[in-house]
Amino acid sequence: MGFSKKIANFIKKKVFAAQTAAFFGALLIGVICHMNVLTSNLPVYDTFWNIYSGQDMISSGRPFLTYACGITSYYNLPWLNGIVAILYIALAAMIIVRIFDIQKPVSGAILGGLLATFPAVIGTFAFSYTSDGYMLAFLLAALAVFLTKEYKWGFIPGIFALGFSVGIYQSYFFVGAMLALFVCIIELSEGQELKKFLSRLWRFAAMTVGGYVFYVIALKVMLFVKHESLSGYQGTDKVAGISLSGILPGLKAAVLDFKEFTLHGGVFTENIWMKMAFIAFILLSVFAFVFVIVKNRTYKKIVNLILILACMAFIPFVASGVKIMSQDALFHILMRMPWAVLFAAGIALSDRVLSSEAASKKTGAENEKERITWSGIGGFLGIIMAGAMIFHFILSANIVYFNLSERYEKTYALCLRIADRLEQTEGYETGDPVAVLGGFPNVFNYPTTEVTEKVTRGYHETGGDYAIESAEKYAEFMKHYLNVTIRVPDFEKQLEIGATEEYLQMPCFPEEGCIKRIDGIWVIKING
Repeated sequence: MGFSKKIANFIKKKVFAAQTAAFFGALLIGVICHMNVLTSNLPVYDTFWNIYSGQDMISSGRPFLTYACGITSYYNLPWLNGIVAILYIALAAMIIVRIFDIQKPVSGAILGGLLATFPAVIGTFAFSYTSDGYMLAFLLAALAVFLTKEYKWGFIPGIFALGFSVGIYQSYFFVGAMLALFVCIIELSEGQELKKFLSRLWRFAAMTVGGYVFYVIALKVMLFVKHESLSGYQGTDKVAGISLSGILPGLKAAVLDFKEFTLHGGVFTENIWMKMAFIAFILLSVFAFVFVIVKNRTYKKIVNLILILACMAFIPFVASGVKIMSQDALFHILMRMPWAVLFAAGIALSDRVLSSEAASKKTGAENEKERITWSGIGGFLGIIMAGAMIFHFILSANIVYFNLSERYEKTYALCLRIADRLEQTEGYETGDPVAVLGGFPNVFNYPTTEVTEKVTRGYHETGGDYAIESAEKYAEFMKHYLNVTIRVPDFEKQLEIGATEEYLQMPCFPEEGCIKRIDGIWVIKING
C-alpha cells in the first residue's frame, strides 16, 4: 500500500463526516465572509506601524506572537494572512467537533461557519497583519483541550499548547478554559459518573493551570534574556497574578461585562432580525440542554445537577476573565472569542437532539417516535437559527469592511490635500519638521459622512470617517500611500506647541492660515 493511500485510509477512519463538514464549512463561509478584506488594503489606526513589523510584542506579554506571525512573513499581506487564518479556524473547527462529539455533518458545517464569521474574528481580520497569529492561538487553545480530553496523559502536551496560545494573545487562555468548562457541563448533563468527572476535572485543571504557569515562566525568561519589561498596557503587568484586594472588584467587573456585552455589545442585537435569531438560538439551546438531561434521566442524579449549576456559575467569569485580571482593561472585540464557545456548545446540544432522533428511529422505538420527532424539530431549528446568525455576521463583517474602505478613501483624500497645501506653502522644504495637530478634522469643515456607526460601534477601531488621528500616523500614511516624507517632532514638543497662544489662535484646516511655522516647526492645525 502506497504512502498516499495509507494517509487516505487514516483520514477516512479517523476524520468523521462532521469534522470534514466543519473544515469546509469554515473554509468556504470564511472566504465568502472575509473576501473584501482579503483582497483589499483596508487600514486601521495601527496598520501604519505594521506594514512591516516583527510583531515583537513581548513588552505587552505576547512573547510568542512574533513566531506565530513569522510563518507568513512580517509584511501586512491581507490575502495570505487571511487565508492562513481561515485555515487555522477550519482546523480548530474540526477539533471542536471532536471535543463536543458532534455527529451530524450539517451541525459541523454550521459550527465551522459560525467560528469563521464570529464577531471576534471580524474584529481580528480588521487587523490583517496579525490575524493569522491570533487564529493560530485559537487553534492551539482548542488543541490543548482536545489532547487533555482524549488522552490520559494528554494534559502534558496540552499544557504547552495552551501556554503557547496564551503567549500569542492572552485572551485565548479563556477560550481553552471555556471549552473545558462546557465539556464538563455537557458530559454531566448526559449523566457522567462522578468518578469519571473528577478524573476529567483534574486533568483539565492541570492543563489550564499548567498552561498559564508555563506561559508566565516563559515570559519572564524571555523578558530577562531580551532585557525587556512589561509595559502595563491592558493590564499586562498583572499577568503573574493579581492582588487579593483586586479579586472581588474583578469578579464583579466580569459579571457586569458579561451582561453588558451579551445584551448591549452591539454585535448580537444590532437589528431586529439578528436579535430574533439570537434570542431564538438561546431558547432552543436551553431546550436542547433540558432535552439531554431528561433523555439521560440526569434529573435523578442530584450530584450531577449540583455540579452542572456550579460549572454554569463560572461561565461569566471565564468569558470575561480579562476583567478579573484588570478591571481597567479595554475589553474590545478581539478578546471576545470565548463567546464563540458558547455558541458552539449550543450547536453541540442541538446536534445531540438530532442525533438522538435518528438513533431512536433506527432502533424502532415506536413509543418514543412522536415525542422525539417534535424534539428533533427543536434541534433542527437550533441549527437553523445558528445559520441565521452566520448570515447576519457575514452582513456585519461586510458593513465593517465597507466602512474601512470608505474611511481609507477619505483619509487618502484628506492627506493628499494636506500634503499639497504644505508643499505650496512659501518657505517649506522637504525634510523640515512638521506637526499635524488636532486629531480628526474639524466637523464644521468636514461634517461626518459615516453611515455604518450602528454596526461598527461594536467592532474595535473600525468606525469613524478617518483612519488616522495623530501627527505620527499622518506622517506614516503620507509616507506609505503618498510617497511624501515629513519629519515629526517628538511628542513633548507637540504638546508644547499645542499649548501656545499662537497655535490656539490658528484657524483649522483647510482655512487660510491653518499652516504656520512655530519655533522652527511647521504646524498644521486640523482641529481643536
